[in-house]
Amino acid sequence: MTITLAALSALGACGGGGDDASSGPSTDPTAPTTPPTTPPTTPPTTPTDPAPPTDITVTLAETPTDLNAAAAASTQNWPTWTGTGQAIDGVGCAQTVHYHIHTLVSIYRNGTRLAMPDNIGRSGCTYELHTHDGSGVVHIETDVRKKFMLSQYFSLWRQPFTSTNVAGLSGPFRYYLVENGKLTRYTGDPMALELTAYREIVILTGPNPPTVLPNYKWTPGL
Repeated sequence: MTITLAALSALGACGGGGDDASSGPSTDPTAPTTPPTTPPTTPPTTPTDPAPPTDITVTLAETPTDLNAAAAASTQNWPTWTGTGQAIDGVGCAQTVHYHIHTLVSIYRNGTRLAMPDNIGRSGCTYELHTHDGSGVVHIETDVRKKFMLSQYFSLWRQPFTSTNVAGLSGPFRYYLVENGKLTRYTGDPMALELTAYREIVILTGPNPPTVLPNYKWTPGL
């Protein structure tokens, strides 16, 4: 019995092969941990639909108006045009005239009809497209039948003709055609508008467009 107790006492003094807390790394279960950084969230936004366009109704006057009165009923807006006689966007100087038609171009800003400059295409030479006065009547005079577009008229005039800028005026724009005494809204590509005989091309801009357009009567000789 005495020998056994002595052996046990010796083992206790040597640690008895048990785990010593100072022999390995220690872990403190109470040490604070840094949580992962989470970027701030932005609340979702609801897209805003654009405001609907103002719906207007434009009609053609029942009583015809003589086309000769168009210039006097229009307000001057653009400077005098000058040219050099050089071809512009396929429009050259007129030679012998065997084909002669007329188209009317009317531009309104806030209900006011704007006068075209006198003699667009009549400086340097008389171009195949030209005007005589502020009425907006475009004369097409060529040696053979030719097809001209509204965009070519603006090129000759040296004025912008885009979806946001027409002759220095800002949009949005509305287009109408008057043919054979009938008014129709044109929603196609303005670049595809042709200058044809006895057609009126109407361009409206501004928040207060006219609701009744003059019913211009083509005078004899035009």
